[in-house]
Amino acid sequence: MDIIPKTWIDSVARFATRVDLYNFGRWLILACVIGVVAGLGAALLTWGVDGVQSVLQHRVVGFRPPSHGTHVGPWHPAERPWLLLLVMPAAGLLVGWIVQTFAPEAGGHGTDAVIHAYHRKGARLRRRVAPLKLVASAVTIGSGGSAGREGPVAQIGAGFASYLSDLIRLPVADRRVLVITGMAAGIGGVFRAPLGAALFAVEVLYSENEYESEALIPAIISSIVAFVVNAMLTGWEPIFAASVDRFVRPQELLAYLVLAVFLAVAGWAYVKTFYGMRDHVFRPMRVPRMVKPAIGALMVALIAVWLPQVMGGGYGWIQLMIGGQLPLLLLLLLVPAKILATSCTITSGGSGGVFAPSLVIGGVCGAVFASVASRVAPALAPPAAACVLVGMGGFFSGVAKVPIASLIMVAEMSGSYTLLVPMMLVSSVSFLLTRGVSIFESQVPRRVDSPAHLGDLQV
Repeated sequence: MDIIPKTWIDSVARFATRVDLYNFGRWLILACVIGVVAGLGAALLTWGVDGVQSVLQHRVVGFRPPSHGTHVGPWHPAERPWLLLLVMPAAGLLVGWIVQTFAPEAGGHGTDAVIHAYHRKGARLRRRVAPLKLVASAVTIGSGGSAGREGPVAQIGAGFASYLSDLIRLPVADRRVLVITGMAAGIGGVFRAPLGAALFAVEVLYSENEYESEALIPAIISSIVAFVVNAMLTGWEPIFAASVDRFVRPQELLAYLVLAVFLAVAGWAYVKTFYGMRDHVFRPMRVPRMVKPAIGALMVALIAVWLPQVMGGGYGWIQLMIGGQLPLLLLLLLVPAKILATSCTITSGGSGGVFAPSLVIGGVCGAVFASVASRVAPALAPPAAACVLVGMGGFFSGVAKVPIASLIMVAEMSGSYTLLVPMMLVSSVSFLLTRGVSIFESQVPRRVDSPAHLGDLQV
C-alpha cells in the first residue's frame, strides 16, 4: 500500500506543470522581506513623529492636538502660540540642511519621487534616501508642518526594494515590480489599509485608467505583511472611529453628485495653488535652498498661530469632523488655510506626503457641504459623517488620479464599508472632472507613454 495516494501525486504534478514554482516562491519571499522592513519603517516613522511632536508641540508650545480613532478626546489652544514662529522655522532649517547636504530627493512629497524613478530612472533610488527621508519627515510633521506620512513610507519601502534588487541583481523589469511592492508595503503598514495600499501602488503611476497589474499580487502580499508588523508595534485599530448608517436612501445620490462637483473644484484649486507656490514663490527666491523650508515653515506658523488646525497630518481634526464637532465658520476658513499650509510646507522643500492633508481638505469640504445641504435641502442631505468620509475619498481620487484605491483606503481607515456606493459615485465623478490635473506631476497618462515600457509594444 502506497503511503501517498497516486491521485495526490498526480494532482501535485499537474499543479507544478501549470505554476512556475521558482517564480512563485521567489516573489513570495521577496514580498515578505520587503513587507517586514517597510512595516518596521512605518512604525519608526510613527514613533519619530510622535516623539518630535511631544517635545516641540506639547512641551515647548503647550499645544496638544486632538487624538483620533477610539482615543479621541478634547483639545486645548496652545499656551504659547507665539513660540511656533521660532520652533517651526528652526525645524525647517534643520530639514533643509539634512536634505540639501545629503539627499535633495528626500525633500518634497516622496511618492512623486518614486513615480519619477519608476518611469525614468529604471526604478533606482539611492540607498541613503530612505533613512534621511524618515528623519526629515519626522521633524517636518512633528514640528507642525502640514504634511502626511504616505510619501515618506512610500519612499522608505521603495528605497529598500531598490536596494534589494541591486543586492540580488534583478533585471530592470523585476526591479520595477519590486519598487511597486515596496511602495505598497509602506503605505499599507502606516495607514493600516493593506488592500487600498496595494491598489494605490499599481494605480498611482498613471493619470488615466491604467494599472501595473503584474505587480498587484506581490504588492498585496507585502502590504499585508507590513500591516501586520506595524499593527503589532503601534496598534490594530483603524485610523478613524466612524459609526455611519448604511446607504439606503437613493435620493441622496443627487446630493452626492453635487458634492463630487464641489470636490473637483476644490481639487483643481488645490493642485493649482500647490504648484503655483512652488513655481512663483519658492523656486524664484534668491536664497540658499536649505533656507527655503524654514521660510515655508514660518509661513505655516503665521497661519497656525490663529488657526492651529492646519498643523500636522490632521487626523484628530478629521475625527472631530466625523463627530460633527467643528463649527461651520471654522470649516470655511480651514479649506483655503489647509491648502495654503500644505503648499508652503511641501513645495518649499519640507519633507512629507500629501495624502493626509488631502484627506483633511476633502473631509472639510464634505463637512461644509453637509452643513449647507442640511439647511438648503434637508430631505436630500446625507449625514454629516457620511459626507466627511465620502469627501475624503472623492477629493483624493481627483487630485491623485486613484479612483479605486482612494475609496478602498478610506473604507479601511474608517473600518466601514457601508458607504461604498456613494464613494464609488463621488470618486468616479471627481476623477473625470479633474482630468489633466494631478498632485503627482511625474505621472504619465498610460503605459505607452512611460519610458519604462518603451519597448513593450514593439514587434
